[in-house]
Amino acid sequence: MHPTTMEPPKNKQARADLGRIAEMRGGKRGLLRLMDASGRAIPLPGDLCQLLIQVAGELRSGNSVVILSAEDEMTPQTAADFLGMSRQFLMRLLDKAELPFHKVGSHRRIRRKDVETYARKRAAQRSARLERLRDKIQAAGLDD
Repeated sequence: MHPTTMEPPKNKQARADLGRIAEMRGGKRGLLRLMDASGRAIPLPGDLCQLLIQVAGELRSGNSVVILSAEDEMTPQTAADFLGMSRQFLMRLLDKAELPFHKVGSHRRIRRKDVETYARKRAAQRSARLERLRDKIQAAGLDD
């Protein structure tokens, strides 16, 4: 699947319709329905309802939305930008096998879900380090 980009509508009525969708709450099955060609209503699963509500809210706010598959591949530069690091630092992570990648010809490609997994792991490690530092500060009585 290739990325799909949606731009916010310029039409006032379309923005108002998105606002009505964005203000929906819940996510229970059947909250939103699609109509097939014969006019039969098809209830959408709760997770898909929540996603559509979130997308509608972003578009109503004037933000573009990009839909990607977890299997999509990223270039090293795109992955570095996503992770908030330099391309050189990311390349060192790849060289040390801290982040899986594969080659397409001579170019490295990284799966989006691997980048997201690495980002979650890094955030958890950062949080644990901060927790240990907080504990040390409290133990030393310096938390006044």
